[in-house]
Amino acid sequence: MDTKQVPFAAHNKVQIDANDGVFLPDETHLKNHLAGVHAGAQFLLAESASGYYLMTQFPQFSGRLVPLLRQATIKYCQQAVGELSSRVIVDDENVEKYISALTSRGRAVIDVDVEVLDEAGDVTCHASFRWFVQIQPAN
Repeated sequence: MDTKQVPFAAHNKVQIDANDGVFLPDETHLKNHLAGVHAGAQFLLAESASGYYLMTQFPQFSGRLVPLLRQATIKYCQQAVGELSSRVIVDDENVEKYISALTSRGRAVIDVDVEVLDEAGDVTCHASFRWFVQIQPAN
């Protein structure tokens, strides 16, 4: 999956690096009134990283998943400065339940946590996303 498939992410220049890391470059249009990265841009990065994880980490369902965000929470820790990267954190037990439900019922719910890091490697926010995911019927 490419971020260009999500117009809002593409418009705000969410990018994927060579190691499948999701990041936001240091861009003027993403700044807030304090010259840091806007809270909304951080949320966009975290949400994009969680969605990218869903679309790329389960090759057995490749190209057949329809994820819909059901719930999100975010806690901002400190001002974000410069290019931002993301780190996805998912519990192994949660993944096993997700795969089992998708396989048996064709739909599942999964929680994906994401940390956003600034260019110094400091965590600027923690976010949690609950996704409802359904397998797209075959044509």
